[in-house]
Amino acid sequence: MKTCFSLVIVLALAASVANSAQPMTEEDAWTEVYAVDSPTPHLVVSNIWGSVRVRSGTTGEISMSVSEVRTASDDKYFQMSQERLKLNVEADSNGVSIVVGDREERWRRVERCRGCRVDYQFDILVPPGTTVDVGTVMDGLVDVAGITGVVSASNVNGPVSIDAIRDCNEISSVNGRVNIGFARAPLRDCSIETINGDITLDVPANTSLDVTMDLFNGDIESEFPVGPLALPATIEHVTEDGQNRYRIQQLSGIRIGAGGPTYTIASMNGDVRIQKN
Repeated sequence: MKTCFSLVIVLALAASVANSAQPMTEEDAWTEVYAVDSPTPHLVVSNIWGSVRVRSGTTGEISMSVSEVRTASDDKYFQMSQERLKLNVEADSNGVSIVVGDREERWRRVERCRGCRVDYQFDILVPPGTTVDVGTVMDGLVDVAGITGVVSASNVNGPVSIDAIRDCNEISSVNGRVNIGFARAPLRDCSIETINGDITLDVPANTSLDVTMDLFNGDIESEFPVGPLALPATIEHVTEDGQNRYRIQQLSGIRIGAGGPTYTIASMNGDVRIQKN
């Protein structure tokens, strides 16, 4: 009887360990509305897995619909993910900031949670005039349209799609295409960068721009007549082993129309297209 009792305990413990080691998944969805009274509110979204979609909505509020799929390799890491990969929202009358994970050390905390993942799909409506700065890292699309404030957007492994905006500040993707469409001729400087992906600008026929280009493997195509733009060389001074060394870089540039805001465009492996809408 003693042997049988011990066997029962061992089997029970084995079953408990087996159950705790099973992959876990949990899904949720909800909507939040945040009141804002600033004439130029802000929206910041820093996602890790999943897409971010932003559209123009109602004056006086930022409305956010979220779907969440949380997975982990077992119960231990699932509980850890709830603490380390939670949604951090800061909101006041001036706008909303949304960060997945710890604001200060989120990557270190993510790396310690092996097999943890949380896919957030954000669908957000913002008031006219909102400054938008949104990004994601893995398996998602950044999709912004109809925003009248200044737009910044980033992706690491996926595309960036921007449409019917007025001005941008910084747009980037590491592995993905970048498409930017404008509702009117842009009025301020903007930086656009990819490592592996094409860049397309879709601008009105009356657009005037100065375009600074740093292209490694790629061509530029323009539906606009362009002229050369003289650019000064950039000189970087470094000291190595007690020696002064200088790196000189000469960028190329083009002028569209009479010139105007400066668009700095960089691509390692991709083409640049400037089109009329």
